[in-house]
Amino acid sequence: MVLFIRNGQDFSNLKSHNISDVSDISELNQDSKNSKILKEEKIVYKNKAGKKANKIRVNRFTEYISGRKYYILVLSFIYTVGLLIGAVLVKNIDEREAFELCSAIDRYFLNVPSMNMTARIFSNIALNLVFLFGIYICGITVFSHFICSAFCLYKGLTIGFIIGVYIIGGSTLFHLGICGIIFVLYLFVMMFFILACSESMSFSSFLFKSEENFKSNLSFKNVSVYSSRNLLILILISLMSVVQTIVPPVVYAVFE
Repeated sequence: MVLFIRNGQDFSNLKSHNISDVSDISELNQDSKNSKILKEEKIVYKNKAGKKANKIRVNRFTEYISGRKYYILVLSFIYTVGLLIGAVLVKNIDEREAFELCSAIDRYFLNVPSMNMTARIFSNIALNLVFLFGIYICGITVFSHFICSAFCLYKGLTIGFIIGVYIIGGSTLFHLGICGIIFVLYLFVMMFFILACSESMSFSSFLFKSEENFKSNLSFKNVSVYSSRNLLILILISLMSVVQTIVPPVVYAVFE
């Protein structure tokens, strides 16, 4: 015990600190600093691991698209040709018929709010499911290339004809706006259909590369991978089908 006397005051009641106590405190401080550094290092490691995982996913998706770019380009070209043919077909009808068709489409969209929207959404999803299931089945046949090409041509003809009717029969700023909205929505849905068709054509080419390898290529693993990819495309198409069903009637109800 050390006694301190200053200005007549006795500080003998002060407790002296043991050096070992000070050492323990310094060790605790050092441990806390080390733990903080470890936590920061873990955070940095997790961020790097997350960035690396995202980069791997992007690379895989890029490789997936690159392996099917030939089919995607050909199908996109066929779809574009269908759009042009559908728009040209409208020129073969007179303006009065085009106006009547445009009015019929207007009446349909105007009556949509009075319909059961849920039933329409499921009906649209079911129709796209039928198309997608047909494309999926074509992937295990030799007819995939022909059927998928015909499907893209048909889709292009349909939307091209509707756009042509609006341009010729509507010829108002409102109808041109509706035409643009419908085209964008159908384009997004068609992008996923083209992806599904390219997957079907790619899988068909893989199966029938040679007749001898057909049975070995048609394994459970290959079919499960093919099925899982189509399931993902189905989910994306279903989400876009909901938007495609809801947006045009809402636009009609607000701006008409």
